[in-house]
Amino acid sequence: MVRVLLWFVLTLGTAGMIAAQTASAVSDAEKEVLSVEQTRTAALDRSDVAALDRIMADDVTYIHASGKVDTKQSYLAAIRSGQLHYISWQPKNLHVRALGDGAAVIDGEYAVRVTDSRVQPTPFDITIFILTVYARRNGEWQQIAWQSTRDVMASPPK
Repeated sequence: MVRVLLWFVLTLGTAGMIAAQTASAVSDAEKEVLSVEQTRTAALDRSDVAALDRIMADDVTYIHASGKVDTKQSYLAAIRSGQLHYISWQPKNLHVRALGDGAAVIDGEYAVRVTDSRVQPTPFDITIFILTVYARRNGEWQQIAWQSTRDVMASPPK
């Protein structure tokens, strides 16, 4: 009976330690992904194509609030050429959910000031709801998907 009780206590204790370690790893992953997302938006503010090239996966799917779909190559080319110029990104209510240690989803809102001559020639402000997915590849977090939707209450169509 003592052996069974000891086995039970050790098993529960080990399971508790594993659960605590997993929760800590998930929390660390969420912090890492949020940091990469913050680095990405800062790179957008500076038109830092080299940083964006590292953060965005080669196979990223990037869908703008306008409905325009970009590949990594077309997106970075638009920034490089000046057709697409972000002036500011202000996060609102970002939520990160890590899916183990290899993937994470961010949802929330951004207030963005941008010039996109592919949409209109003058700068405009837009509030967007976003959903973006990051995957850990070769030890680094990379953005593999982006979808944004215009918040029509905050930024009605022009």
